[in-house]
Amino acid sequence: MTSAEYLQIAFLLSKRANSKDIRPNPFVGAILVNQKGEIIAEGYHKKAGEAHAEVIAINNAKQKRDSLSDCTLYVTLEPCSHFGKTPPCTNLIIDHKIAKVVIGSLDPNPLVDGVQQLKDAGIDVEICLLPEIETFNSVFNINHRLKRPKYILKTATTLNGKIADRAGTSKWITNNSSRKYVHEILRSSVDAILTTAKTVIQDNANLNIRREGKEAEELSVIIIDRNLEILNNAQQQLALFYPRVHSKIYLVTDKKYEHDLPNHIEIIETVFTNGMYDTPSLNKILLSKNICEVLVEGGGKLNGAMINENQIDEINLFIAPSLLLDNQAINAFNWEELQLMDQKTNLKLIETKIIEQDVLLRYQLMH
Repeated sequence: MTSAEYLQIAFLLSKRANSKDIRPNPFVGAILVNQKGEIIAEGYHKKAGEAHAEVIAINNAKQKRDSLSDCTLYVTLEPCSHFGKTPPCTNLIIDHKIAKVVIGSLDPNPLVDGVQQLKDAGIDVEICLLPEIETFNSVFNINHRLKRPKYILKTATTLNGKIADRAGTSKWITNNSSRKYVHEILRSSVDAILTTAKTVIQDNANLNIRREGKEAEELSVIIIDRNLEILNNAQQQLALFYPRVHSKIYLVTDKKYEHDLPNHIEIIETVFTNGMYDTPSLNKILLSKNICEVLVEGGGKLNGAMINENQIDEINLFIAPSLLLDNQAINAFNWEELQLMDQKTNLKLIETKIIEQDVLLRYQLMH
């Protein structure tokens, strides 16, 4: 078998982890192979703060043989070389005199220099980069490279790009199966939803996760609410104020709030300029709260502003087989400043999906 084929096995192992269990860590799988090409041990990272994939694989191998000096370690991500919640994996690899390490992707964390540490210890290192591993760890990579959560924008539109009529009514543009996809695939994988107070009040949405045959699951919500409208007495009956134990409502504002709040509501103060919050400040705060991936479910203004700020990584565009022939109906993307054709945002189509009569187009934004 080739290095890439062994790495594919380690990659499949890494996929067994639940993304929310390993936050803020990446998906990592590892296998140990002897001189005959036989896989003698395997491991994958299961939970943040617990053993890394390499450690699990090495410990499993030690139960079967005393020496690993004739083995090759295949690992999907460059082994860590610094102390975090666990000791450096490079130390364990070096201590067991593993002959060779094959790496499927490099770690974007500047604290990690595992390749050089292993080489300095006399270990043969092969870098065999597999794009699918990089893509699968996009949340981790964006967190470190761009210093912010990964933002996935979701919007549902008519064929001519309308998300609501001029009165703000949006229920329902797409079919039930598309809405089911949003809950089971999109909302279930993220740490929070980002929206605006206007959208929350207009739609009175639960903003939780609902799967067929299961009780609704909590999901944290980040609400751009400069005037703290959500805290007005008139809004206390909103559906998103369901009992929360494992999630929070974060209100982003530049106003001071002097009154006590329940534990599940938290104010995030930031500067606003021209109606837009300070993105670097909010991003830093969200990462500190282990919010690594966010689903954007707002109106046209928020969608347009975030794309203009280069904050969106992926767009999930659900298109229904309908037309709303009203120039005053609400567009999916609004931006009031002049934008010429050579300033347009270019996208890369990564998936198309037919959901009954609806079409889902997934696009990646290039940074």
